[in-house]
Amino acid sequence: SMREILTSPRVIDLRRKQKRGRIRLAILLSIFVISLIGGLAYFSAHPRVTIQTIEVIGTEIINAPEVEKEVRDMLTGRYFYLFSRANTFLYPRESMYVHLLDAFPRIESLAVDRTGMNTVRITIVERIGSHLYCGITPQNEIDEVCYFINDDGYIFDHAPYFSGDLYFKFYGPLTDDGVTPSDGSPLGRHMLLVDRFHELVRFMNGLESIGFNPVGLSMGTDGNNTITLFSDTGVGHPVVMFRNDNDLEEILENLSASMKKPEFRGEIQSKYSTLLYVDLRFTNKVLYKFRE
Repeated sequence: SMREILTSPRVIDLRRKQKRGRIRLAILLSIFVISLIGGLAYFSAHPRVTIQTIEVIGTEIINAPEVEKEVRDMLTGRYFYLFSRANTFLYPRESMYVHLLDAFPRIESLAVDRTGMNTVRITIVERIGSHLYCGITPQNEIDEVCYFINDDGYIFDHAPYFSGDLYFKFYGPLTDDGVTPSDGSPLGRHMLLVDRFHELVRFMNGLESIGFNPVGLSMGTDGNNTITLFSDTGVGHPVVMFRNDNDLEEILENLSASMKKPEFRGEIQSKYSTLLYVDLRFTNKVLYKFRE
């Protein structure tokens, strides 16, 4: 009968052989795949196909060896304990990019590229720090903690100690969120609203263009602000005073008009070393005083 044919010893033996054949094939395939993965994993760390050199380009203040160390750390070890992270086709380019931006706040823009089979090139554009933010009020110069700020008033990095007037210094409470720096680090915040910061920088540039040399600005909490002018006498700095509600273009024009009068300009220039202040807080008036 049909049932007897299907279960005859020959058929059973055939099925057993087929099953054994399938198992053997599966084992061989597994061995092949494991060998292939093992071989690829082994050769993924071969010097010919791994990153050997890290080039760091464009750094001036950032320490290039520190950048190189961070990159090397990201190239050590293996993915899934198998493939070398330093492999030229598998290296973690995206996470390297994100990590470096996070680790070095002075980086403004960054490119991570492979050149040839064995080199990663890190090209960095640094933020320019032309001004310093040095807290709410001026301190003894040695005790001051200052930070670099970029051209939008963004506070991006600790500044080393600089003596003298190498950088223009801003003082005042941070107004982007009303929180004073004593509540924590000012890093990553704006000193002022961007438009206001630009306005003040234009005002400083204007003062410079008419013969004054501003080296610092202290924003008072009462709306009165003081610009410190350069002094080579060492007997205190002359100051320019203005208020938050002054129209900066207008008071600059008033001062500029005064400086065009020979008697005013002559007095300021000849007695500059004893100048105490120039007061621009009152509409259409320029008040000034010299030390006795």
